[in-house]
Amino acid sequence: MKIRADEHVAEAIIRAVREIALRDGWTLDSVVSAEQAGKPDVHWITEFMLGGGDAILSADRDFLENPPQVAAVFRTGAKVIHLPPKWGQAKGALQSAHILMWWARIEACIVSMKPRQCYRPPWNINETGELQAIAIDFQAAHKKLKKANRKQKSL
Repeated sequence: MKIRADEHVAEAIIRAVREIALRDGWTLDSVVSAEQAGKPDVHWITEFMLGGGDAILSADRDFLENPPQVAAVFRTGAKVIHLPPKWGQAKGALQSAHILMWWARIEACIVSMKPRQCYRPPWNINETGELQAIAIDFQAAHKKLKKANRKQKSL
């Protein structure tokens, strides 16, 4: 499985997951290490998925509310692991502890997920528990994009 993290997940955390918890045969990189930092999310998601990617790891609070990103997930069939909103505000040590505690369950979830699904680990550090399914409103995103395109054409 190939997973790419967005720029909201620190390189040090990605290295820790790779060194401590990542399954053999799996890859985890980031938009930074893939030299896609600064590109709009739509572009790196599309390039990554068309290049054989399987899942996106995001800590971007508005990732699921941004119509172009949601449309890219729909078009490419990306599986999304969306970290809890509080994760982004936590200090690095707590972020690391959280993702390392949940990593085996994140991998198991990715294996069982269908394309275009999104799951989130709860904001806790427990040895038990399940990731929660998060609905992605593809229809609303498509409507917003259509409306924006009509508005752009009328200008």
